[in-house]
Amino acid sequence: MSLLRHLAPALLVVMWSSGFVGATFAAPVAPATTTLLWRYVVAALLMVVIVLALGRRYGPRYLRREAVLGALGQAGYLYGVFRAVEEGLPAGTAALLASLQPPLVAVVLSASGRGNGGGRRQAVGLAVGFAGVALAVGPDVAAGAGAAGALWAVLGMLSLSAATVLGDLWPAPTEAEKHDVLDSLAVQGVVALGIFAALAFASGDAGPPADPTFWLAIAWLVGLAFLGGYGMYLYVLRTRGPVAVSTWLYLTPAVSAAWAWAMFGQDLPLLTVAGFVVSLAGVLLTRPGRRSPDETRPEVPEVSVRSGP
Repeated sequence: MSLLRHLAPALLVVMWSSGFVGATFAAPVAPATTTLLWRYVVAALLMVVIVLALGRRYGPRYLRREAVLGALGQAGYLYGVFRAVEEGLPAGTAALLASLQPPLVAVVLSASGRGNGGGRRQAVGLAVGFAGVALAVGPDVAAGAGAAGALWAVLGMLSLSAATVLGDLWPAPTEAEKHDVLDSLAVQGVVALGIFAALAFASGDAGPPADPTFWLAIAWLVGLAFLGGYGMYLYVLRTRGPVAVSTWLYLTPAVSAAWAWAMFGQDLPLLTVAGFVVSLAGVLLTRPGRRSPDETRPEVPEVSVRSGP
């Protein structure tokens, strides 16, 4: 378990980044709502079978809390990201915009008294992070090529940020101590499925395409992004806390851009690389100082899902 704790942040970065690649993979063959619907048909069915086989049971307070967090952290976040990619925003740029979450969460939690101090430093970090994003996406937005996509990515980021902050401020019910990452994935997967089903049927996009590329993208999104990405997100969240898990997500843009360059031949402009560097400098400013051993977050279940691709 100690080895997993040390490897989990790196696994989180790689798996979370895969979601942006999966969105790019599916975009040419299906609308965002179609891809998200079938991603969660497969993922939710898998999770429901597992929790039923294990005999898991949930009370109304637990279900209510997880439903709200899932609607924000999974449905809201992913819809924004997938729509951004559908609008033509490169995977690396979408990841960069989404990664504004860490300093935003740090500042909000600090203002609420739940952070680790350093409010002024964190505010400066947030400003530097925004400067990096402007540097990276400015040319595309100015040309009108990425304005709509950038807006969707920002909306998705705000939804994930809201889930992260709310999960920290909203006390978990006592029964949450009996549940783990598996339970959160199951409950929130079902909630996200309901939301995406409503969107897909309302838009007439529920039917999956016959293209085998679509199902390859679904397998990618379920195996790597849902089970791997959200699973690692929850694990790091429970063992290291909300600001720490959010900060690790700041490393996903470079990894997402590298994925996209290797798999799709997407350009990696110098301004985008510079934006990555400036944004990373911003998040480093938000990182709390080293805590004493008695202040370290214990490995106890404080189960609340936010997010991810």
